[in-house]
Amino acid sequence: MFTLHLLKQKRISKRKMTQTQDDPIGRSTRIQDGKPVTVNNVETHSQHIRTMDLEHASREVEEESEEERVGIWGFTRSEIERFPALRKRNFWCIQRHSATAMHYDLRMQVDDGTVSWAIPKGLLGISKKGESSRLAVETTIHPISYTTYEGADGRNFSAGRKGGTLLWDIGEYTITKPSSALDSTSDEDRPSKRKRKSRSKEDPKEEGSEDRDGRYQEDLFRQFLYRKIGYGKSRSIHFIIHGGRKVRQFNHFILVLASSNKHTFSSSGQIKKNWFLRLPREVDEYPWDKGGEEGDFWGRSVKTGRTLKEVTEGYVKRPERWEREEERFKNWFGDED
Repeated sequence: MFTLHLLKQKRISKRKMTQTQDDPIGRSTRIQDGKPVTVNNVETHSQHIRTMDLEHASREVEEESEEERVGIWGFTRSEIERFPALRKRNFWCIQRHSATAMHYDLRMQVDDGTVSWAIPKGLLGISKKGESSRLAVETTIHPISYTTYEGADGRNFSAGRKGGTLLWDIGEYTITKPSSALDSTSDEDRPSKRKRKSRSKEDPKEEGSEDRDGRYQEDLFRQFLYRKIGYGKSRSIHFIIHGGRKVRQFNHFILVLASSNKHTFSSSGQIKKNWFLRLPREVDEYPWDKGGEEGDFWGRSVKTGRTLKEVTEGYVKRPERWEREEERFKNWFGDED
């Protein structure tokens, strides 16, 4: 009897193993009406991969939050190693923003915040042979922590476009004086030769001495941004951006504030100052080369390598192991199953 009982238990356990065979991604084979039927216990393969992508993204966020923060701004060590300009006070960043209207945001640090301009067509592609002046709308000052931000915001716009922000580049800015009288927009910007010579002697940093923390350039930026302008004169800022992962060379621009009657107001009633982005006399153009605006060089994030579409869809590049395993999994799913 005992032997018969053992044989009976063995047949029952064997039947259970035949009826339910779990695979690594939540599928099982069951016996129904005397025939084997394959069902999904948890999720389809694509859902499984999306779940893993979200877990991978959340791990990245957790790792970044746990990583040691260093420097004067408290960026993570990996961010500073990737963007050395964040060690200094005279840093800038450009973010490509999919919002109500597509635009690029130029942000320049001063007094522990980033003064920002929304430039619909960006800083490249500008040329004196065509569009020599571009609108740049001054927006609210953004916190330092937003400098390295990138992500989707969950909004949806026409033609299937989604909202989000791509980190386009980060580097250093240098405030310059007008290179000629033609570049000057006010009498204050037109010093005589004698004044220019005396100024260079009094201010050794204009001759290229070290400004290790960027404080001198920040002071210059503040001066040109907030200084008093005489009646009928225009405020202007001559600056060079450089030291980025994309904008490595010296790109020279001029921001000229429009007259007050051309300013507009936001929905909350805040004044939106209109500036114009222009090129100095010695620069003819800054073209979209290397594949154009949407190409692999100019069109991808310097933080994650993603395109704007991938960023706004919340897409996270799959690990290489998933690409390898997909080949194994592809025959496990489909209409035939």
